[in-house]
Amino acid sequence: LSPDTGDEFGAIFWSHCGGYRWADPLIYGFSHTHLHGVGIPDYGDFLVMPVNEVTSARTDSDTFASKYDKASEKAAAGYYTVTLDDPAVKVELTATTRCGYHRYTWPEGSSRGAITIDYGASIVHNNSLGGSVTMADDGVVEVLNHHIGDFSSVFGGYDIFAAIRFSVTPDGFGVWKDGVVTDGTAEMYIPRGEETRWGGWFEFDTGENRVVEVQVCLSYTGIEGARANMAAEMPGWDFDGVRQAAGDAWEEYVGRFETVGGDLDRKVNFYTALYHTALMPQLWNDVTGEYRGFDGGLHTTDGWNYYTDLSLWDTFRTQQPLLALVWPEVHLDINRSMLEMARQSGNLPMWALASGDSECMIGQHAATVLADSYLKGITDYDAQEAFDFLAAAANDTLAEGVRGRRNGAASYNSLGYVSQDQDDASVSVTLEYAFNDFCLAELAAALDRPEDETVFRARAQNYRNVWDPAMRFFRERNANGTWRATEEQYDPTLISFGGKNQGYTEGSGWQYRWFAPHDPQGLIALFDENLEPGADDDFVGLLNQFFQTAQDTFDFQLPSGYYFHGNEPDIHAPFMFIHAGRPDLTQYWTRWILDANYRNQPEGLVGNDDAGTLAAWYVFVAAGLYPSPCRPGYFITTPAFDRVTVRLPDGDLVVEAPGASGAAMYITSASFNGDPIDMNQMWIDHETIRHGGTLTLTVAEEPTTL
Repeated sequence: LSPDTGDEFGAIFWSHCGGYRWADPLIYGFSHTHLHGVGIPDYGDFLVMPVNEVTSARTDSDTFASKYDKASEKAAAGYYTVTLDDPAVKVELTATTRCGYHRYTWPEGSSRGAITIDYGASIVHNNSLGGSVTMADDGVVEVLNHHIGDFSSVFGGYDIFAAIRFSVTPDGFGVWKDGVVTDGTAEMYIPRGEETRWGGWFEFDTGENRVVEVQVCLSYTGIEGARANMAAEMPGWDFDGVRQAAGDAWEEYVGRFETVGGDLDRKVNFYTALYHTALMPQLWNDVTGEYRGFDGGLHTTDGWNYYTDLSLWDTFRTQQPLLALVWPEVHLDINRSMLEMARQSGNLPMWALASGDSECMIGQHAATVLADSYLKGITDYDAQEAFDFLAAAANDTLAEGVRGRRNGAASYNSLGYVSQDQDDASVSVTLEYAFNDFCLAELAAALDRPEDETVFRARAQNYRNVWDPAMRFFRERNANGTWRATEEQYDPTLISFGGKNQGYTEGSGWQYRWFAPHDPQGLIALFDENLEPGADDDFVGLLNQFFQTAQDTFDFQLPSGYYFHGNEPDIHAPFMFIHAGRPDLTQYWTRWILDANYRNQPEGLVGNDDAGTLAAWYVFVAAGLYPSPCRPGYFITTPAFDRVTVRLPDGDLVVEAPGASGAAMYITSASFNGDPIDMNQMWIDHETIRHGGTLTLTVAEEPTTL
């Protein structure tokens, strides 16, 4: 539950995917569902706004917009407040897991006020495919909206239900549809499929009751589910108690990490990032365990939570590994959820949103997430069945019409790469499939499936088939094996967002140059083949050039074709130095990324957080660790604090590095529970740290010669 904003020209698509932009002068209202840090707008259900009156000229969300006192706007975990200009109402918001709680205070001397609810609201475009509203005998307003958003339109949208009640009985109400208002009724029915804009309003005597509270409880199963959620989570009227409980819940979450040392900006950045890691995925089931699945039917969990909104192309890198380490019980439920999605739809999701697969982005990273967590001991689900689904997608044997299949799989499996005529992002897709196949091979080995392991182990080397040894870049190939572009035509610094070019998606040739995280030594050998020892343009030299050029041309507002932290393809790249025997460069560049790309200010993050991916990057690196999916363990780098304690389920993990919060960024010695760590490897296994222990790092301002 949070504000949705814009300006006099509306809400621009690219900057309002989560609804709110700090610099906007207008608030349109307060809606109950939001995505976090993504590049396509959706959600924004049931937009609530206090108003003076409703007329035929004021029935769209932008017509209810109000300026506000920026100094009055404050946010904390579980609480938001702001004072609007027109009307001059103090707004306060808090929430439970499934319910939003509003408190509106009208100014002294007011006599009438109204609360409008846009029943068909969605972020930016505000579309609906119909629905219904009625007021029950107990005064609860019961709403169904057939939501259609930019993301969810891929699979036809989703149904969302709300049970809404007021602390003060309204003395007037009405509805509107496409600008036509009807006073004196709270009821309306719009047939499914009829695209419309619709909503309602409720009037109050604010001379007698200056404070009006509103509770909105959601469900994706039905009105009965919304009412059950209300009964369980908001049995009465206690705004301050709910606020306290919400704050306590967040405090328990961020309290898993304790930091010592570091200035205020670094601490705020750290705990802000930790907060952001928990905003997705979304818990989808009612308190009864019932949820609406990918098949459109109702299903019930057996004592576990069903999650959706899984941005797997992003989160497999950092956010999912963070959950696997610190909150494995949540990760287990995510794995169970994905398997249920497969049972209901025929395949594991690419980008699960609401009750469908948006099929956004590339690769098969359900394989990455499931394999990585299984190798880390999160195994209490039918992993054999999950593997069967994953293998069917990889082998291109899924039933016709199933979503989320491997695009270009036939080309990949026969040629060893996706040819450029099969996919506009053929290079990126080939690289990611090869990595996915490594994960499948590791999972097959763990599940004792040797034949599958052999197949996928071989395919994991397919990344080599798009390597151009003359240019030393991964490049597009035609089906006949030739390179699509000549050397003169090829520009490795050209970067694309929301599109594809030169065979890459959301990245440049430089940024995808390092994507073989499963075979780093093999990649290094490709770079250094036929080079003289000590050549300036060896793997280390080119990787350092990649970062140095980015640093030399760094602009917080503009993406770079060299290292760009605001998107995902290259965020593992600083740790590739460790594989090449230069952990000191990992330590230097990770410190630069932490300090340059995260700021303690509004809009203080380079690029998109992408469902908490960049946030989890900060949390890991600031704690001195970084995951390598499907190779269950962590690179070691210099933390941002003198000591970090991570409260794991089986014991506290302590990272001690006195002086690391200052200028000492280079590790000169390392040990775990007193046992020395190889300084050339700078690596620790997941199994070693999952039960807790102490990682001790000695740091200095100058690197040690290895």
